Formats: sequence, C-alpha cells, structure tokens
Amino acid sequence: MTDPMPDHSNWFAAALGRLFHPAVICIPTLALVLNDLPLLEAVLWTALVAAIVTVPGLITIAVLQRRQRYVYQRQTRRPVYLVAWLSVVACFAVILLLDGPAALRVCIATLIVWLPVQLFINSRYTKISTHVAVVTGCATGLWLLGKLDSPLLQITALAIIGLTIWARVTTRNHTPAQVALGLLVGAGSVLVVFPLLLG
Repeated sequence: MTDPMPDHSNWFAAALGRLFHPAVICIPTLALVLNDLPLLEAVLWTALVAAIVTVPGLITIAVLQRRQRYVYQRQTRRPVYLVAWLSVVACFAVILLLDGPAALRVCIATLIVWLPVQLFINSRYTKISTHVAVVTGCATGLWLLGKLDSPLLQITALAIIGLTIWARVTTRNHTPAQVALGLLVGAGSVLVVFPLLLG
C-alpha cells in the first residue's frame, strides 16, 4: 500500500508540525526536567542529550531524502527508528558514565523502551505518529516528575498534545487511528518505565 503524500496547504497545521517536531519539543522538555540544576549545568546537559539523540536521526532523514525516501513513507521509518534507538542507547551510556541526573536517566531509559515498540507497530501494522507519541510522552513524564506544577503548565501541555493531534491529521501525515496509537504508546511507555525506575 502506498502512503498518502502529506498535504501542507493548511499553513497553521504545517507550522505546528514543525514547532512540535520531536527534535524541537525535546529542548523545552529537557529544560523543565533539569530546572532544579544550576543554569549552566542544565544547559550543558540539554545540549549534550539533544545532540546525541537528535543529530544522527536528522542526518539519517536527510540521507534518505536524497535517495527519494521520505519519512511519511512507512517503510522509510525503519532505519530512522534504528538509528534513533542506537543514539538513545549511546546517550544513556554517556549519562551513566558522567553520573548524570536521575530524572534524565529515567527519561532516556523510557526512550530505549519506547522506540522498539514504535518500530514494531510501524513494521507490522501501521504508521504511527512519532510527533504525538513524543509530545504525549514528554507531557506524561513531566507530570510524573512533578514538573507540571501549575495550571498554566498543565493546560499548555494538554494544548500541545491536542494541537499536535489535530495538525498531524489535518496535514494527512496520519489517520486518527495512527495518532491514537501514538498517544497510547507515548504515554504508556512513560507510565511503565517511570514507576519502575523512580519507585
């Protein structure tokens, strides 16, 4: 089956897809996770983790695009997920080696669990929304860490999830079922891993 080409005629939905891209949304999430640290330390950890986790995946996507393979195509996602998983494992090793913050360790450990689940569903059944999985996982993790400690932050997190779901369906990147799967896998991974490692 051929995956439908995304439709970016709705500029607002397309802009939301870029704004809430997994490589972008990780930055404010890390800032909130690490907000108890001194500013310079938090910035250094954020830069290190963002570089290790996102750069190899973005390079992989760029290389695939040069070969006329795009991430909206379900089978193109397999190498991206594999590279992302290896990057996350490497990041986890670096955090352990440098005795990184416990909250950061649990967040990266969750990605180690989440990516194979995402890859399995993508390979066997259907494309699954990475955007929705990541924003939902980030919000759920921040909630469990007690970082969404004001009504404004809670409403903002829910709004980001809702807008991301709407944008991914509106731009035809995903069906309602695919964004629902992203929601379940993103939140579910956090709800399984966080209690195990933080309890």
